[in-house]
Amino acid sequence: MILRLALIGFGNVGQEFARLLTRKRDWLLREKGLDVEVLAIATKTRGSLISSRALDMEHVLDNLHADGTLSNFGPESTTLAPLQIIDKTDADLMIELTPLNIDSGQPAIDHIKAAFGVGLDVVTANKGPIAYAYKDLRALARSKGVHFRFEGTVMDGTPVFNLVEKTLPGCQILGIEGILNSTSNFVLTEMSRGKRMEDAIKEAQAGGFAEAEPSLDIDGWDAAAKITALANVLMEAGSNPKKVDREGIRNVSDIDLKNAKTNGLKIKQIARATREGAEVRLQVKPELIDSSSPFWSIDGTSSAVRLKTDLMGDIAVSEINPTVTQTAYAIFSDILLIMESIRAGTL
Repeated sequence: MILRLALIGFGNVGQEFARLLTRKRDWLLREKGLDVEVLAIATKTRGSLISSRALDMEHVLDNLHADGTLSNFGPESTTLAPLQIIDKTDADLMIELTPLNIDSGQPAIDHIKAAFGVGLDVVTANKGPIAYAYKDLRALARSKGVHFRFEGTVMDGTPVFNLVEKTLPGCQILGIEGILNSTSNFVLTEMSRGKRMEDAIKEAQAGGFAEAEPSLDIDGWDAAAKITALANVLMEAGSNPKKVDREGIRNVSDIDLKNAKTNGLKIKQIARATREGAEVRLQVKPELIDSSSPFWSIDGTSSAVRLKTDLMGDIAVSEINPTVTQTAYAIFSDILLIMESIRAGTL
C-alpha cells in the first residue's frame, strides 16, 4: 500500500520526521506493507516543492542544508502558497507543522480545513488548531469521512490523547494537571541551582528547545495552549488559550526559589484543567510543591501530566528530557494509527 504525504511546514520537526521516514522505510515495507512517499513540502521562507512522484527526502534534506532553500531544487520547486499546494497535491494525507500562532491558531486551522475539503486525512503537531478550533475541526473531519490525529501537540510523542482513546474506554476525565512547558521547567530547575533567569534562558536557546523570542514559554502561553488542547479533547471544554487564568514564571525570583528550597519545597509551573459544574476552568501558574507531588522529580526539560478519572483514579505519564525526535515520532505513530483505521474501515 502506498501512502502519499504533503508536509505543510518543514522546520526542525518536519526535517526530523523526514529523517525518521528514511530510517524506517524498510521496516514499514516489511512489517506494515506500507510505502510512504512525500509529494509536497511547503515552507514560509525557504521555498516549496510539489511533485506527482515521490521526492527523494535525503536529497531534499541535503539540498536544504547546503543551500538554505528549496527554491533551486529543480522542476519540483514552486512558489505556490500552502493552500494552493493542498489543493493541487496528489497526496492522501497532510501533515501540518507550521509554527504556533498563539493569537488565533491560524493559518494552521485553514490549512487543516482545506485538507479536509479535498478529502485528505490530517496529522498535526501544531497545538493552535486543537486549542482554538478542535470541536469544529473534529466535526468537519467526521462530515468529510477523513481521519484527524494530533498526538504531537502536547508532550511530544508521549501518548496522552491516544492513551485515553485506546486504553481507557468508558473513563471520564474529571481533571488534568501537569508540567507542560519544557523551557519554563528547565529555567526554574537551573535557577534553583543558582543560575540567573537570563543565563538559563540563553542555555535553553543554545540547546535548541527555546526560541530566540522565549516569551511564549516564559509568560505561560505555550502551557496555556497545551492545557487548552488537553481540556478541549479530553474534557469537551470548548475553550481557547485566551480564557486561561495565566501567570508565567517571569516574576519568579532567586529569593523565591531559595526560600522554597529552605522549606523543602520547589516552584514549578503547573497547568490545570478543573471541572466546575458545567464549565472547565483552566489555569497556568507557578506553584509551590512538596515531595508528595507527582511533579517533584520532573526537572530540566522533562514534563508530565496527571489525569483524574472517574473509574481509574489518577494516572500520571511523564517524559524524560525529550528531543525533537519524540515529536517526529508522534507524527509517525499517528500515521500508523490512521492506516490501521483505514484497513479496518473505521474512523
